Amino acid sequence: MTKKMQIKRLLPSRLKEAIEFADRIFKPKDGSMGKNFPVLFSKENAHNILIVEEDERIVAMAGMYYAYAQIFSMRVKTVFVGAVCTDEKYRSRGYATSMMYETEKIALENDATLMMIHGDNGIYRRFGAVSAGTYFTIRIEPNQDISMRDFRRATDKDIKKMAIWYWREPVKFVRPFSRFELFHKVGHTWDALAKTFINDSAYANFVRKERMNHCVEFAGDPIAIKLLIQDFANKYGPTMVHMNFANKECISALFSKTPRRRNFYGTMKVLDKFKLSEQLKDYLDEAINKSEKERLLKSLSRFNNSDFTKIVFGSTEEAPDFHYDVFPIPLPDYHGMDYI
Repeated sequence: MTKKMQIKRLLPSRLKEAIEFADRIFKPKDGSMGKNFPVLFSKENAHNILIVEEDERIVAMAGMYYAYAQIFSMRVKTVFVGAVCTDEKYRSRGYATSMMYETEKIALENDATLMMIHGDNGIYRRFGAVSAGTYFTIRIEPNQDISMRDFRRATDKDIKKMAIWYWREPVKFVRPFSRFELFHKVGHTWDALAKTFINDSAYANFVRKERMNHCVEFAGDPIAIKLLIQDFANKYGPTMVHMNFANKECISALFSKTPRRRNFYGTMKVLDKFKLSEQLKDYLDEAINKSEKERLLKSLSRFNNSDFTKIVFGSTEEAPDFHYDVFPIPLPDYHGMDYI
């Protein structure tokens, strides 16, 4: 008789075992999964890591943790899903697929309405996740005609003002001060070693991937942000600046650059379109009248969760023929400093 698969929540006492398992699968080049992703692999979050066991060993895993996406006046509880993996000897048994549906069930029980997944593969697509979100990049070249200004690596003493600059951003993940301290200490962003630089009125976080510098998070005075990124490019070389739909107009205009649309580096899925529609009501009050809002939300309700995700947040993929001025709604990008 075939043994029925059982999905369990990780016990904090087995956190080290889970980290060692993730290290074997992902083979991080810099440190370990536990060091690079301390929010996910923490004792406080251990119960949000799902595992499958065979012979009393972990053979499959899926990790979750939660954050609120602040989108102007609206907050959306979001679940991040990552470190989804199966031991090579135990693949093709449906473990990852089953765990994805279990993460959805648990996330809905915890009132999350949006799931952001690190990765894009057949498992996530069959689960109903799509490439969604409206993100942009611009490439900044060194400009030796501009004199270098004072900028430096951020230190622990700078965290408070950096947190205040971030707090003023209209579209962001809600980040407690203690989390900001942790992010700065880890020095790891978007699955790579990161450096944060600062000037008098702004900070910017940079990583180097695929032989290119990337600015993946910034906050502060817009002009100071522009100066800081240009100074960085002058010193370290061409830099790709990553922007969301809310800040791309300002930053692109300051650089006199036309932004280029890019995919979300992963997949996402609205888990409960009805609950998200309720959250949208107050958000839409500022843009359209009551009767128009009711018609809009009623029309949206006929789409499945995947198409709903594409319509509301935008997508570079083929989406249903549904166009409305209030969409897409901007989303923060968790491949910034929050991706730990």
